[in-house]
Amino acid sequence: MEDYKVSVIVAAYNIQDYIVKCLESIANQTYKNLEVIVVDDGSSDNTGNLADEFAKKDSRFIVIHKENGGVSSARNRGIDVARGDFIGFVDGDDTIEIDMYEMLVNNAIKYDADISHCGYKVIENNKETLFYGTEKVIIQDRKKGLIDLFEGTLIEPSLCNKIFKNNVVRDIRLDESIKINEDLYFNVLLFDKSKKSVFEDKSKYIYIKRENSATTSSLNNIRKITDPRKVYKMIEEVLKNDIDILPYAEKMDIGRNINIYNLLTLERDDVFLKLKNEVRDYIKLNYKNIKDNKLINKKIKYMMFGILYLPHIYTLIYKFYFNKKYMN
Repeated sequence: MEDYKVSVIVAAYNIQDYIVKCLESIANQTYKNLEVIVVDDGSSDNTGNLADEFAKKDSRFIVIHKENGGVSSARNRGIDVARGDFIGFVDGDDTIEIDMYEMLVNNAIKYDADISHCGYKVIENNKETLFYGTEKVIIQDRKKGLIDLFEGTLIEPSLCNKIFKNNVVRDIRLDESIKINEDLYFNVLLFDKSKKSVFEDKSKYIYIKRENSATTSSLNNIRKITDPRKVYKMIEEVLKNDIDILPYAEKMDIGRNINIYNLLTLERDDVFLKLKNEVRDYIKLNYKNIKDNKLINKKIKYMMFGILYLPHIYTLIYKFYFNKKYMN
């Protein structure tokens, strides 16, 4: 049954080596009732031309060319023109399994869900890792959907392994001022609006990871440190009156700031030292506020204590374990 159209929004920027394979994986879907909106976000390479050539061969594909504005800007442009019953997203350098949309649509209809999502797999250095492939089907109301999103043990805060009913997305747009964690915040807004979601843990989205090492080179963009904190403040504002869900967001925020602090311990540049102190001050502020949060386990509290009161010892211990992990 293909009575429901899916609008697939593909944000593409300077990915000429990957865009065709991505579009082929969408075109070959077993679910055929698709509208594929490729948004070329001001590419300076051949990405836009390749997308145009692909669209000439498949009438379901349209290509929009725009000035570079970032992935959120590209996705928003796609949402503006999407006419499907459901809206999905694919990053232009990733691919999807041949039956992903068939499964997602069938589940959305079967369970009358506003959001239907699935697991994913990561391919890095020719190694495939499933997240998580248990094949469980989980029904989520608004509360459970948001909690699962913050817990992060099963649900991925990406947009690309999900479809959303058009009427859920219609009046919401991604915040284009955010470059990091924009998916998480947008998901919070959508899950907050939805009455029911369905998650089937089959790994259908394929994330191609092209960074070859887990080093601190990822910190060369300071926004990777500052944006997540900004996003949490925005999430906190959305959920400020929801005492059942906010503690889960608080736990997620603390965990992320500890991870940021850990990475900053490996940096020597003065700008990162300043940021490290800012993160430490932020953790100190929250350390006082989480005493009644029963979700914060002892391990996290011990790490917070070490960062606040034994920072030099904490740094030595973290560097030791980091080097041991990546040199073995």
